[in-house]
Amino acid sequence: MRSRRRREPVDLLLVERAVVCEPITVEVDPSSSPARPRLTGYWRRGEFCAVRKVLEIRPEVGETYYRVLTDRGAAELRRYRRVDPRTLRAAAAWELCADLDAVPIPRLR
Repeated sequence: MRSRRRREPVDLLLVERAVVCEPITVEVDPSSSPARPRLTGYWRRGEFCAVRKVLEIRPEVGETYYRVLTDRGAAELRRYRRVDPRTLRAAAAWELCADLDAVPIPRLR
């Protein structure tokens, strides 16, 4: 029989391990809106990283940053508008900005 202990509340401290500028392919939930996509995972170097939790969404002018917790660690993603020089049409593009280390810090009561 399992003992039901209360989990202590934990905060995450995100430490930037490496700065990366790498284009990625992001998979989103098809039922989410295009303006506010719900991330399910992304492809990096032929490997799929499943997004477990979106920790922070930071909108800025012309781009949005997402800090996510994945099955392979934490990362910062950037969504921006890329303009095709021939047709001048804008489309959303994704980039991996940073690899992060998530350090759990227990809260004090």
